[in-house]
Amino acid sequence: MNQLTHYKHKSDFLILSDTSLSQQTQTIVKSKYKKEKCKECNKRRKPLDKSHQICHVCYKTKEIFNVNLSGNNIVDDFIKYSQTNLIKMEGKMEFVPYNQFKNIEFIAEGGFSKIYKATWVNGPINSRGIDRKNISRLSNHTVILKKLNNSKNITSRELNELKVFYDYHAKLETKYSKSIRSKAWHRRINGVISYYGITQDLNSQDFMIIMPYYNKGDLIHYICDDFYNIKWYDKLDQLEKIANGLINMHSAHIIHRDLHSGNIFFDEYECPYIGDLGISKSATESKDNNENYGIIPYMAPEIFQGQKYTVASDIYSFGMIMWEFMTGRRPF
Repeated sequence: MNQLTHYKHKSDFLILSDTSLSQQTQTIVKSKYKKEKCKECNKRRKPLDKSHQICHVCYKTKEIFNVNLSGNNIVDDFIKYSQTNLIKMEGKMEFVPYNQFKNIEFIAEGGFSKIYKATWVNGPINSRGIDRKNISRLSNHTVILKKLNNSKNITSRELNELKVFYDYHAKLETKYSKSIRSKAWHRRINGVISYYGITQDLNSQDFMIIMPYYNKGDLIHYICDDFYNIKWYDKLDQLEKIANGLINMHSAHIIHRDLHSGNIFFDEYECPYIGDLGISKSATESKDNNENYGIIPYMAPEIFQGQKYTVASDIYSFGMIMWEFMTGRRPF
């Protein structure tokens, strides 16, 4: 693994800044080995053992990930940073060579990206087996590839979606560090979609974000396909899970800013997840570009009066989602 670029971070970062990644607070653990400066990540951590000069986190990362690099410093620094700064697997990213994907199928197009469905040959790390000696992958795994338009010369700003996901897990990992191995931890992190990393289209040279494929589609299609057969109990349960995802984001000081039914996705178990974190921002960010984002029926009234997006703005959007879920119709 190449040596990671050294960064100095504020305690609370601005997600859209060029080198803004959350610095995780380490839990102090008594050990027979004193903390030393790791030659890989430049952090003072417990070494793997006396015969190694790298920390236990970097050693484990080398075991888990094939160290593929894109050749783009912004992408590679972010990938390496996520792998070596998070203790647990959630939130770690990897760069995946494009030839690892087959059966690539165009699905949809948005204002800034194109969406494809594909099969990842090797597949993502099986996090449930991460502590076993033989680390496995979920081979031939169906994923979504989100191609970022004109991203050959990608900027840090265009990685915002992945940065938000990293920061989300970094802050929750710190907050819930004592229960990180418990079922309560996994319940807490549910409600927000996952990201696996990034790849690069060999033809256009555009970068593509890799994420899970949610085979039940978004809330719009979920309602349209089977509205009258969804029980009220199930609707309330699913709304509670969406609310928990929003609570988790706000607990990590992240505002979504574009919450609507097209950004709620359902997996094979009909469990909902909040997605599309591309324009999400830190709730502590003082600057605001005064741009309005989102779909008008879901936007809080104060946004049209020139006020900043806040946690309350997300809650208003969630209220509109509740209306749509219960009536089968979009608000207004």
